[in-house]
Parts: sequence; structure tokens; C-alpha cells
Amino acid sequence: MSDAAVQRFYRFHACVYDATRWVVLHGRRQAVQQLRLRPDSRVLEVGCGTGLNFRHILEHLDPVRGRLVGVDFSPHMLVRARRRVAAQKWNHVELREGDATCLRLDEPFDAVLFAYSLSMIPDWRAALELARDHLREGGRIVVLDFSTFDGWGPAAPIARAWLGVHHVRPDRSHAEAVRAAFADVEVRHFWGKYCFIAAGTKARTASAGAGAGVPV
Repeated sequence: MSDAAVQRFYRFHACVYDATRWVVLHGRRQAVQQLRLRPDSRVLEVGCGTGLNFRHILEHLDPVRGRLVGVDFSPHMLVRARRRVAAQKWNHVELREGDATCLRLDEPFDAVLFAYSLSMIPDWRAALELARDHLREGGRIVVLDFSTFDGWGPAAPIARAWLGVHHVRPDRSHAEAVRAAFADVEVRHFWGKYCFIAAGTKARTASAGAGAGVPV
């Protein structure tokens, strides 16, 4: 899957994203709860899309002390996100267009969220590594994404094939990579491994174990 293919995909889907994704993107509120946000938290959402998760995040943040930065690769999705932010007058939200594998933000964050975005990033290990670099020590990361549908029986290959058409590559390595790169990681699967939430913490001191890096 190339960057150009992803851009073409979202150029088309941006206009229908909000009206359709409620059918398939479940668990977003539960994922945000796992960030354990404070009113003054600084939050980075990688692959924020049209901003569907913003309201779940912002209900935990103080409008003056809290801050949310949303990053997305697609300018067409960000057009929708900017309209949402402007309509709601969320002055503590900043949007950035950029590649999750090479983005450099000059600030540490208390929490990082990937919500159904990691499985769409071709070099997702690099994106996870960069997210870890942007977390302060002790900060929280949460990854919500499609799982492997192992409990779906004969329907599992069909579900995986359908996601493949939409440039999504569910991979059991996603959750394991979070386990390897962060400390105190808890992984929960839902609905016959339809999706999973992996939540962990950036280790306060580097070691050869958890928090040392994303395995290749």
C-alpha cells in the first residue's frame, strides 16, 4: 500500500467518513478512557481523520490548561476536522498535516492515541516509535484497532479481505509491538477479536526490556 493510494482513498471517503464509520469503528470512548487524562493533559492523536474522537478527548480537558494536537496524512480529512473544530469553537485544538513516521513536534505529550489508524500506516512500526519519542516519561499510549477476527469462524477471512479492500491490514503484531515498546501494557480484545485496545506507559528509565524500542 503506497502513500499515494492512501491519499486517493481518503480523498474519496472524506465526504462520507462521518456518516459511515460509526458502523465499524467501535470502542473509541473506551480507548480514550484508557488515556487517563487530566484537565491539563497534552494529548496527541495520530491519524485523527475528521476529528470523530475529539469530543471524547476534550470532555476530559480544561479549555485553558488542556491541549489536543491532531495529526493526519490526508489534507481532505483535515478539512473536515477543521470545520468541526471551528464549529465547536475548540480553541485548545491544533491540527497538523503530516506523516506519522517522520513528524517532529517540539513538545512532549502526556498521552498519545492511535484510533483505527495504526493498521493503515505502511511503516507502522516507525510511527509507533515516533509516538513513543513524543511521550513524556510516564505518559500513556493507547492503540485501538482492528484485530484478527479469530473468533469469527468462517467469516474471519471475509472480514479481513473486506478490510484489505479499504487499505487496512489487521496484524496481531500491533498489540505485541505495544507490549515490547511500553511498560505496564494491558491488551484487551473485543467481540471475537473484532478489535483490541492496547494501553501502556512510557517507562521512566530506559532499559533493555519494556520501553526499549519497537521490535522489527
